[in-house]
This record gives sequence, C-alpha cells and structure tokens, in this order.
Amino acid sequence: MPEFPPDSVAFVTGAGSGIGLHVAKQYVTDGILKIAIIDISNERLLETEKLLLTLSAHAKILVIPTDCSKEAEIDAAVAKTVEEFGRIDVCCNAAGISGARGSSTEQSTENMMSVMQLNVMGTWWCNRAQIKQMLKQEWRDLTTGLPFKTRGSIINVGSLLSHRAIKYGGTYAMSKHTVIGISRQDAVDYGTEGIRVNAICPGAVRTNIFTPDVWESPLGVQLKERSALNRHGVPEEIAYLVGFLSSDKASFITGAVYNIDGGYTAS
Repeated sequence: MPEFPPDSVAFVTGAGSGIGLHVAKQYVTDGILKIAIIDISNERLLETEKLLLTLSAHAKILVIPTDCSKEAEIDAAVAKTVEEFGRIDVCCNAAGISGARGSSTEQSTENMMSVMQLNVMGTWWCNRAQIKQMLKQEWRDLTTGLPFKTRGSIINVGSLLSHRAIKYGGTYAMSKHTVIGISRQDAVDYGTEGIRVNAICPGAVRTNIFTPDVWESPLGVQLKERSALNRHGVPEEIAYLVGFLSSDKASFITGAVYNIDGGYTAS
C-alpha cells in the first residue's frame, strides 16, 4: 500500500536545514515526488534540492526562497506551488527561530516581535493560505481503502516549550505555546471539510536553531539528562512522525499534539 497517492504535492517550510530538511527527505522517501521547499536561504534550498534528487531522480523539486515572517511572501509561495503542480496535499510548517534567551525584563520589543512574526504569524499565515487552497480541491479516496475521503493534511512544528517554560526560555516558549492553539482551532474549523491539522512538539533535537555550544551548556545537559532516553534527538526521528501524520494511515487524527521529546515531559 503506498503511503501517498502518486500525484501528491508537498509543501515544506524551513526546508533548508534541520527538521524541515529531514521532513522533505521523508516525503520523497515515502513516495511524494512533487515537493515545494521553502526557506529564507536560497543557498540552503539548493543544497536541499540536490539531496532530494539523489533520493529519486524522478522527483520534481520547486525551490521557493521565502521569508515566512512576511504574509505576502507566504501567499506567493503557495500560489507558485499551485501554479507549478496544480494542488497542495500535505504541508509541514517547520520554519522558526529561537530568538534571544532571557526573562521578559531583559527582552527587547524588537526581539519579541521578530520571534512572534515568524513563529506565530508565519505559522498562521501558512495554515491560512494552505487551507484556502485545499478547500478548492476535490475530495479524494484514502490510500488505506477505508470508506472515507480527504482533502489534505497540515503539520505544524511546536516544541517542548509549547507545554511549559524553562528558565529564561524567553519569547520562544511564548510563541510555541501559540502554535498549539493555531493547530487545534484550524483542526476544529476545517475537520468537516476534509482537512486535518496536527502539531508536533519536539524536545531537544540537534538542529541549527541553537548554536553548537548550547548542546554542551548546562541547559543542553539538563535537557539530555531529564530525557527518559538520556540523549538528545535527531531530526530524522521527527520526520518519521511527520510522515505518518501526513499520510492516510493517520486519517482519524486531527487536532492532536504529539510530544516527541525522548520522554522529557513524562518526568
């Protein structure tokens, strides 16, 4: 049984590195051969494109440099994807920044606004544009053979800090709390329209959202030692979950929030 229909189209933000990059890889591995990759860095996107083409020579990769903190650029990226491929079936919104650490009295308004603009507004703008497109599309049968239909699936990337705060987590924790709200609300509003929306909350996953020294810092050590697995995660592990949630095997899952943190939130 294929994971996705042969004409499926994926749309991945933050695809130049980290979780977004590995989600794009997972989609191609699972058989999605039409994929739009979105990131603020054109250079990183071109590297991602090369990598994806090594996984499948038949893949069609649309590179769209985009600043996901800007509404017009997100809308343009969705429009360009539809112009090229005709539709959008699965989306992973992984673009985000950590911002400066520190308590509220130590934070500048500029830092707060930049983090919120990308992590919160960017996620909402992505959801809005993607849902608008999916609402235009026909209902299709599930690949599982179950007697239901769908129009699309969206995965938003939250964080361990979508649920709790850590000392000096700053605006990042505040922004990632909101990602859960966006996901749940859109899931409720568009479930009867055949659109599923879920959120994943990775824990300490070694990506470039933090500088390398953070992983060996007291914070990095704390995140590792509190994990039930006593280690940091890697982005491939996050991509496996995204691939499943995006697929028709997850047809009864929407409005859900999945912790993928090595057991950090269990303790």
